Amino acid sequence: MAKILYFGDLPDRIGRGAEELFLPKTVSTTRGLLKYLRERGAAWSDSLQDDRLTITINKEFLDLDHPITDQDEIALISKGLGRS
Repeated sequence: MAKILYFGDLPDRIGRGAEELFLPKTVSTTRGLLKYLRERGAAWSDSLQDDRLTITINKEFLDLDHPITDQDEIALISKGLGRS
């Protein structure tokens, strides 16, 4: 299972600070993960915009098109732009 960590104001906005999930076969990059998570609803869609996040995979800062697997730890860090 991939471990997803949420930092900054994300825990307040989406209601959780972390979760573990099996990535769907359609999710192979961080960009794909964000698209998948945005489908959870308005708070997720508003909070997980590409330009509002810094992303680490296994504690390394990487870009949105970096491949991910179920063995990765993915941290989504809000850039602190505040609430919409």
